[in-house]
Amino acid sequence: MLSVRSVSAWYDDVQALHEVSIDVEKGEVVAVLGANGAGKTTLLRTISGLLRKHTGEILLDGTRIERFGPERISVMGVSHVPQGRRIFPGLTVNENLIVGGVEHVSGKVLEENMDKVYSLFPQLAERRRQLGWSLSGGEQQMLAMGRALVSDPKIMILDEPSLGLAPVVVRELFRAIDDSRRTHNLTILVVEQNAHMALQIADRGYVMESGRVVLADTAAALGQNPLVREAYLGG
Repeated sequence: MLSVRSVSAWYDDVQALHEVSIDVEKGEVVAVLGANGAGKTTLLRTISGLLRKHTGEILLDGTRIERFGPERISVMGVSHVPQGRRIFPGLTVNENLIVGGVEHVSGKVLEENMDKVYSLFPQLAERRRQLGWSLSGGEQQMLAMGRALVSDPKIMILDEPSLGLAPVVVRELFRAIDDSRRTHNLTILVVEQNAHMALQIADRGYVMESGRVVLADTAAALGQNPLVREAYLGG
């Protein structure tokens, strides 16, 4: 599905990624863990074409995509949900979802995908005519995910979906992420500081430090790793 091979990336003259390699197989949820500044967001921005100064290869279903811009990468099936949600605050919930899917699907498929999103997030269905700015932080995150799902992606990449949300909302959100794998037959790459929640839904995971992958294992094994437990799971 997605393969990142020996990717290094820079912001101006500052190297942010150092020979990073990860793989995400079809149908998997893969978590990338690490502290602030570890390079997690940079990795996602490089995959989705938002950061162009890099070396190495990025393949989607065997096709190299690292030379393409974000619009083409999105159309090829990579849907990026960034930090901060970035919904359209002046559009309704329904309009946000339409904008997310209109370049990728149309007609009956668009309607069916929107119905799936509303089934996954009943709160959004109740608020489909509300403007984006009027939603709570958790509802805005759901809308950002829903907008990505409407596009029928091959892989959805999520950047810190729990950031700034209350624990009860985080649990609901991760339940929806897990459900979306089944309801949308989806592959997911999630970057997350909440290691406990991420490892609960992930099949495998990677740990990054200072722009490098320092650990890679199954989610269950990472959850039992003493170093991971001490650094990210509270001992």
